[in-house]
Amino acid sequence: MAWVGDIIDGKYEVLSLVGQGGMSRVWLARDRRLNKLWAVKEIGRTARDANNEVVVQSLITEANLMKRLDHPMLPRVVDIIEDGKTIFVVMDYVEGTSLKQAMRAAGRPMAERDVIGWGIQLCEVLEYLHSRTPPIIYRDMKPANIMLREDGTVRLIDFGIAREYKEGKTSDTKILGTRGYAAPEQFSHEAQTDARTDIYSLGVTLYVLVTGHAASKETYWKPIRQIDPRLSEGLEHIIAKATQANPDDRYQTAADMRYDLENHEKLTGAYRGALRRKLRLFGALRGAAACLFAVGASCLGASAYLRNTTYDAYLASARAASTDFAGADGASPAEGRYVDAIGVDPARTEAYSELVNRVYKADQDFSIAEASRLQGLMGAHLADVEGADGYAKLCYDIGTLYYVYYEQADADESRDYAMSAGIQAAQWFQAAVDSHDARASSGKGCALTASERSSAQVYVTIGEFYQRLSQATLEGFEGNVYEGYWQSLEEAFDGLSDDDPVMARLRLCSLINQAVSSPTYLNGFRRAGVARDQAQALLAKATQMAEGLAREAASSQKARRICDSIVSEGARAAAAENIARAYESAGATAPQKSAAHEGAGDGTSAGGAPARETAR
Repeated sequence: MAWVGDIIDGKYEVLSLVGQGGMSRVWLARDRRLNKLWAVKEIGRTARDANNEVVVQSLITEANLMKRLDHPMLPRVVDIIEDGKTIFVVMDYVEGTSLKQAMRAAGRPMAERDVIGWGIQLCEVLEYLHSRTPPIIYRDMKPANIMLREDGTVRLIDFGIAREYKEGKTSDTKILGTRGYAAPEQFSHEAQTDARTDIYSLGVTLYVLVTGHAASKETYWKPIRQIDPRLSEGLEHIIAKATQANPDDRYQTAADMRYDLENHEKLTGAYRGALRRKLRLFGALRGAAACLFAVGASCLGASAYLRNTTYDAYLASARAASTDFAGADGASPAEGRYVDAIGVDPARTEAYSELVNRVYKADQDFSIAEASRLQGLMGAHLADVEGADGYAKLCYDIGTLYYVYYEQADADESRDYAMSAGIQAAQWFQAAVDSHDARASSGKGCALTASERSSAQVYVTIGEFYQRLSQATLEGFEGNVYEGYWQSLEEAFDGLSDDDPVMARLRLCSLINQAVSSPTYLNGFRRAGVARDQAQALLAKATQMAEGLAREAASSQKARRICDSIVSEGARAAAAENIARAYESAGATAPQKSAAHEGAGDGTSAGGAPARETAR
């Protein structure tokens, strides 16, 4: 068993114990080579102990599940170490406090607005888990397993009892879960847990957080407004629906629940009554249109005319509405009108496009909450809009939204945040390329300009770099990854023009500055064949461009901060020092391949083992 001061596997120095329970312990450890903090979960093997074997298998299952996941709200597993008697799983260290501890420290229920925000984020991560192949069912949602960070975002931890959904199987092998939070089917031998199981537990979690009442082992939940009349009718409806004993009566997907959380203020008796009246009116008009159709072919388009007129009215209302924050969910009046227009005709792209370009880009900050709402909107209507003429351009605009404005990318310009934005952007740029190419090959005309098509492909490569680098480094094949990334940075920079937004140009200059200023990245580039003068030249061009944009960047705090991080004396000195250290310490201005590397070209030694080099 580990102790403070021990060195695990020759590189992880144990600093302190951060948690323990049952047969496992979690340590805070420091990677002595990278000087990065990690959480290390430890469990020892005990001979002939059935309970121990269950816990060991649970840890192994957790590690094997998590190492395949890549989502900003989930910790990554980066290493698994076994020495025969003990298993260590090294994963991201999530700073913060659990929601259970936060509520205990507050001594009162949590604010409804905060709980709704956390619920939206948790629905988003459940959507990700449930969309894996096969779907992953978390099965242990509760406040103790949700970490709250200082920025208000949450992270889901502890995948010890998560499982993959097996189609055709009628029940789970083991009955696991936390009493009170677990859905009824988790304690039944006759049903298999599925996505709706997690929805039940999330509903209970929201109930506990907003009321302060402990989770009950019964399946009846007292309406929250009977506990606190100040709580909203909409949230009461959402929690009641999520916690139904019969899975068929709950939300069927996390996306459905998230949509209601984002629109909880509309889930009132008065609003639903008004909606029913609108639907009756629409039905009457549609019936009238049908009658007109029966009377004469001249009225064939009456229904379409009504839909288009309603859509255009919502669009005009959205253009006149404020883009400033208004609702409890953070959505502005303009955003709400655009969403209403999309609901009327989800196959038209105008409302999506204006929502992205007029609302989400308006303040140059695309927030996590906005990203969550947009993801839900696109997920709900993807089948309707992906065949539209403007779909490729819409995907390109969403990719740009993530790449340039996503707020995570700007927290401290760190690799983790850039990784999240890069991966999200790459998915949309790839969709833009696919849609554009499909239309071009079928003779329907090009949806993107040649420049946009080229830029989208470059940014796909940049996003793939972040996805592939971690695994490639562990396996010793990072050379090709770094080489491709460097080429993409050069292509992207050469493709910039004065017509590109200032933030887009600054963001790329920042990526180049980070690439050259990071010892890990620069040594990777050097090993991949990037010469010293190449690194210096690209950095100089990026710095010069940032200097030229300084005046335009001055009007935006965000743009000014990015610009300063590139052109300041400290940034210049750090980059220059890193270049000197990387190349001069290596003894050459370009990497010299040894006999062990001849013909390998992939970062492996002659014997096939990773040829690692400590970043100096």
